[in-house]
Amino acid sequence: MSVIIFHTRSKCIGCHYCVDVAPDFFYMDEQDGKASLIDSSEKKGIFTVKVLNQLAENAKQAQSVCPMKIIEVRPLL
Repeated sequence: MSVIIFHTRSKCIGCHYCVDVAPDFFYMDEQDGKASLIDSSEKKGIFTVKVLNQLAENAKQAQSVCPMKIIEVRPLL
């Protein structure tokens, strides 16, 4: 089973929490100081990437620690 990670990058405040708990999925962009979702595609300002559910535990932690609530991990239907 797979999940989709959603990231609304424009609302990122650069707190670095997602990178701390999920460095396999997020990195800090040095140009603007915002987190970016690795290997994602963008549509209407929302970045997404599909991953296997068993690999997404850290992404779920990033969702829970994000103060802006701009990360969401959903099951792929």
